[in-house]
Amino acid sequence: MDKLTILNNALRATGNNTLNVLNDGTDEYLVANGAFDRAVRFLTARHTWPFATTSDLLERIPDGENKSRRFSRNAFRLAPNTLHVKEVYWGTTPLTEYEIIGNVLSCNYGSDVYAMAVKEAPEERWHPLAEEILTIYVEAGCLRGLNEDFSEATRREQRAEGLLEEARPLNDQQNPARNIYKSKIAAARGRRRV
Repeated sequence: MDKLTILNNALRATGNNTLNVLNDGTDEYLVANGAFDRAVRFLTARHTWPFATTSDLLERIPDGENKSRRFSRNAFRLAPNTLHVKEVYWGTTPLTEYEIIGNVLSCNYGSDVYAMAVKEAPEERWHPLAEEILTIYVEAGCLRGLNEDFSEATRREQRAEGLLEEARPLNDQQNPARNIYKSKIAAARGRRRV
């Protein structure tokens, strides 16, 4: 994903002047850049995109910094650019009991705690479909801020929402469906021999 290309595509699609460089101080840049920054964070946080998902070993913090009353002994700091946590693991075992307060995750385990989290993704890792949705959101921002065409901006946002609904299953099918609860009874039935 190239920011200048996305901004220029959105400006061109809305009939506005394009940019030669970023940070040029023009109205076009200020409006398009604001819409871009807003849309990037919104899109990344709105869906668990595979390109924005990472699994990190969490760093333990002193118990004095832990605000949890349920899990007062073990606390770990989440990465600063974490938008939301999808799953938590102790080694390879999924955890169902933990608590997140601010950027601190507390649980019953003192080490080997991993968090699968959605973070702000580097520009070069964005999926082309996510880039297209982002461009349409920037177009809507340009239509509102530069063209003052609010009804067309709303239509573009609806179009972006439609593409997002199409993109979700397409991206999600890359990984198998998972259930965080692993029933021991169901596993035993699956191994039962006749």
